Amino acid sequence: MNDPIENLLRQHDPAAGKVLTNFDRTRILQAANGRRRIAPRLRVAFAMALLLVMIAGAFVVRSHRREESLRQVQYATPGGTRIVWTLDPKFRM
Repeated sequence: MNDPIENLLRQHDPAAGKVLTNFDRTRILQAANGRRRIAPRLRVAFAMALLLVMIAGAFVVRSHRREESLRQVQYATPGGTRIVWTLDPKFRM
C-alpha cells in the first residue's frame, strides 16, 4: 500500500542518502551518557505533589457526584416568590 504521508516524508527527508560516521555515533553516545539525571529529592517532591493533586481531584469528583444525586423542584410565583424543594432519594421516614 502506498501511504501519501509516508511518501511525502520520504521525499522531503533531509537525511536521505546520508550515513552516520563513527565520529557522529560517538558524539551521540557521549551526549546520551552525559545527560543530567533528576535528583532523588526532586523525584520524591514531584511524586508527593502529584499524589496531593490526585487526592484533591478525588475529593472534588466525589463531592460533585453527591450533589448530582439530589433533585430540585423550583417554583416561582407571579409576585416573584421562589420556592425550591430539594428531594433526597436517600431520605427515609
